Amino acid sequence: MFDAIAKVLADISVRSKLTLGFALVLLLTVVIAGIGWGGLSGLGQRSAKLSSIASINEVARDMRIARLNYSVSPDVAKAALVVKVMDDLNLQIDTLATTFSAANDLRWIAQADSAVERYRTHFQEYARAIEARNDAQASQALSVLDADINSLFEACGQLSDSQSTKRDNEVRSSIERLIFAAVLALMFGVLAAWLITRLIVLPLKEALQSAERVAGGNLSQDIQVSRRDELGELQASMQRMTLNLRDLIGGLRDGVVQIASAAEQLSAVTEQTNAGVNSQKVETDQVATAMNEMAATVQEVARSAEQASNAAVNAGLEARDSDTVVNQAIEQITHLDIEVGHSTDAMAGLKRESDKIGTVLDVIKSVAQQTNLLALNAAIEAARAGEAGRGFAVVADEVRSLAQRTQTSTEEIEGLIGGLHRGTQQVGDILERSRALTTNSVELTRRAGTSLMNITRSVATIESMNLQIATASEQQSAVAEEINRSVLNVRDVSEQTAAASEQTAASSIELARLGGHLQTLVGKFKL
Repeated sequence: MFDAIAKVLADISVRSKLTLGFALVLLLTVVIAGIGWGGLSGLGQRSAKLSSIASINEVARDMRIARLNYSVSPDVAKAALVVKVMDDLNLQIDTLATTFSAANDLRWIAQADSAVERYRTHFQEYARAIEARNDAQASQALSVLDADINSLFEACGQLSDSQSTKRDNEVRSSIERLIFAAVLALMFGVLAAWLITRLIVLPLKEALQSAERVAGGNLSQDIQVSRRDELGELQASMQRMTLNLRDLIGGLRDGVVQIASAAEQLSAVTEQTNAGVNSQKVETDQVATAMNEMAATVQEVARSAEQASNAAVNAGLEARDSDTVVNQAIEQITHLDIEVGHSTDAMAGLKRESDKIGTVLDVIKSVAQQTNLLALNAAIEAARAGEAGRGFAVVADEVRSLAQRTQTSTEEIEGLIGGLHRGTQQVGDILERSRALTTNSVELTRRAGTSLMNITRSVATIESMNLQIATASEQQSAVAEEINRSVLNVRDVSEQTAAASEQTAASSIELARLGGHLQTLVGKFKL
């Protein structure tokens, strides 16, 4: 029964609980007030009846006094006063009779009314006896009047005693009812206060304990909700909060673990990247140094090619001059005997010029070898540069091919110059024997002219090659400068990347530290 009432009260709102409790207190107060009011009302009625009885006694005494006055001094007015008092007494008795309902009380009212009526009859007899001056009859009537008035006083006394007894009983009953109502109200008030307090305070304590568990980081326990009032809504809200916090902390814990793992991986990757960037920086510095050396070498090759071109121009001029001399030698072959000495001198000059050509060829050969080596080094550096050096590799291959062709042509020219030396030696020998070998000299001179023409063409070819070498060297120098600038840019980017990698490594370490701190904080929660 009590549990059923508690369950019903648990499902109503707190406002309704408090309203019900105060309403019960007010109802008990009203009941107590009603009981007190009823008791006071009964006491008022009893007091009014006692007052009426007392008034009848007063009127009865007045009637007695009026009769005594009449006895002392009989006259009509005094007799009429006695009759008037008796009429008032009858009226009051009749009025009082309407307020009683108990048979005993009505019996005493009837006795009083009968006593008044007898008193009226006996007073009339007494008045007639007085008028008749019959003392014996008057004395007899007077004794009857005294008996009648005593009967009236007896009835009024019994009524007064009865009403006093009832009044005392009603006062005692009212006090008992008030005490009972007060005790009952106190019991109901205490019970209602205890029940309402229990229905409010216990859920509040449970909610407080749940809040303290959540504040302490314990999210493993669910909050049982078994009521539908505001406290039940509070418990339901705290249960939803616990579930949401549990999901949030669980997700945060997983995220923190992932962050810590990712931070460690990022730190390791950053260290590898930093090492790679530093290695790339070192390699880039080496490439920049090699490119500077190659640029200097290319410039040197360009200067050497220019010198070789100038030497080839001079060789061409000399070859043309030699061709003119040979033509003159052919024209003056008939004067060979006279001009043998001059021919000897000219052959000596030719030999010197041939020696010069040999020197120029040595220079060209050296330049071709250096160009070949430079092209080989450029191809190696281009292979190291990867995609960025592909165009440079093509140019290096062309330069290398040109250097090989130049070297081949130089070797051919060297061979021709060697033949020229041998021919010059032979001419010297022939000049020694010029007188006997004039006819052979003419033929040899023609052969020398043909050789000079070939030398002129070879020199022109060498000059063209030198121009190409110079042009390629200039282009190679420009490409080398461009590559050098690109390498410097790569080095700058590498330095920036290294700085960024260091910052990333520091950020990774800080992120790992924060992840560990967050993991420690999240670990305080018990899911």
